[in-house]
Amino acid sequence: MRNTLIADLTHAGRSIGPREWILVPAVIGGAAVISVALALSPFLALGAVIGVVLALFALTRPLALVGLMLVIGPADLSMVTGGFKSMFEQLGGLDMNGIRLIGMSGALGLVVLADRQVGRQLFNPRAFFYVALIAYGAATLLFSPAPLDGARLLLKIAYPLLVFLVITGLSPDRSRLDRMMDAVLIGAAVLCLVVNPLYLAFGDFERTIGGWVRLRGVGVHQNPFAFYLVAAILMSFVRFTTRGQARYLLLCAICSVWMVLTITRIAFLAALVALFAVGVVSAIVTRRSRVLIGALIAALLITMPFAPLVLERSLGFVPSAGELIALLSSPRALVLAMNWEGRDVFWALVFQAYMASPVQGLGLGASAFVLRLHLPGMSNPVVHNDYLRLLADTGIIGVSLFACALGAWAWGALRAAALPDRTTREYALPAVGCIAALAIIGLTDNAFDYYGPFTQYVGYLSGGAIAAAACFTKGQQEAVRVVEQGTTGGGGAMVFAGRLSR
Repeated sequence: MRNTLIADLTHAGRSIGPREWILVPAVIGGAAVISVALALSPFLALGAVIGVVLALFALTRPLALVGLMLVIGPADLSMVTGGFKSMFEQLGGLDMNGIRLIGMSGALGLVVLADRQVGRQLFNPRAFFYVALIAYGAATLLFSPAPLDGARLLLKIAYPLLVFLVITGLSPDRSRLDRMMDAVLIGAAVLCLVVNPLYLAFGDFERTIGGWVRLRGVGVHQNPFAFYLVAAILMSFVRFTTRGQARYLLLCAICSVWMVLTITRIAFLAALVALFAVGVVSAIVTRRSRVLIGALIAALLITMPFAPLVLERSLGFVPSAGELIALLSSPRALVLAMNWEGRDVFWALVFQAYMASPVQGLGLGASAFVLRLHLPGMSNPVVHNDYLRLLADTGIIGVSLFACALGAWAWGALRAAALPDRTTREYALPAVGCIAALAIIGLTDNAFDYYGPFTQYVGYLSGGAIAAAACFTKGQQEAVRVVEQGTTGGGGAMVFAGRLSR
């Protein structure tokens, strides 16, 4: 026995081939290169290593990677690299948020190229206009006055599309779709109940606007945090309506409280419009008003504490009912009374520049170039109106493609919501709400920049709705095939088909 064991070990030791001998120096050489790179440029080397890891993770577990990004979506990672855009300041700045964007875009783009099923989604009618928008935006970089700014914006606009392509291309089954949303909602609960209270305890808030306290979230500015909460509210609200479980109603209430404490005006309007859209669509497809009534009640409960804060911030005072009606009846008076916080100046400058090339635009990044040229002291030159930014950068062509892209996603979600399936509706109804919220947020804010806190959820929910609808349709087809083959009784097949709709 002992001689046999020794012989086996000896044989195993002699079986090392050329491939194994090459692997050892390759690992040692790679470690040496990484060590030198870390010494010369630690953050850049760290970013390169993270990029390689993301690429490998994306190729082997793309859905898990997307799910991870959805869970940590609103978190500000810039502290990892020393602060907001603290790296390469001469090129406009870079931080871990930007590294995440570049790494994730490259990783998910690699999945699109490597996986045939995901790559086919580029020709999906639901993705056609969005793909055309990205292609046209890339073409405008050839004549952009600020191609680096344009490239950054292009990645931000493309990010939700990449999430959409991966979700629809891999077509996860309904159990995996349910687990993904479970993870997202658990992440929201941990953020609101554990992480944010810790930030608040360490003084991460602002005292502004007549003494009101504005709260941040996970280190980010109030606005993107509020937009993330809009998505979380929609997902938890719809889950409560489909499952009737109190924990989702509680999460919806907790997220609503945090959103109110951000005192973000456009988030208030976006949340109301999104809830109304969810309620109306649900009433139409189910022919029941239960969800619509619940959405109106939720909107009212949000309005009661939120409206006075929004009015105080927007008008400088809380008007009486008569004064508010008078302002609403005169749009010009309302616009003049509003505190735009300098946005009207940005809009005038960018619109004047847009008129030089209204059809094709000035090239992605041009709006930032214009603001930087006229307002050199502006630290973050963004228009605070995504429609005007897209109009100036890509012209009427780009805005039309963007409108058609969102319209295609909305139509896909509407058709999915009409199916009698719980999982499908849990994705489709929040998708409709998030698309409506995105349309509102773009009026006075920079939704494209909030790819982590918000727009990735638009792509995730829209893609999830289409994937869930495909799973439900496939299940129905399987039930019909069972009946036609006669392997079960008709009643058994009907029971099987009924279970598909849960």
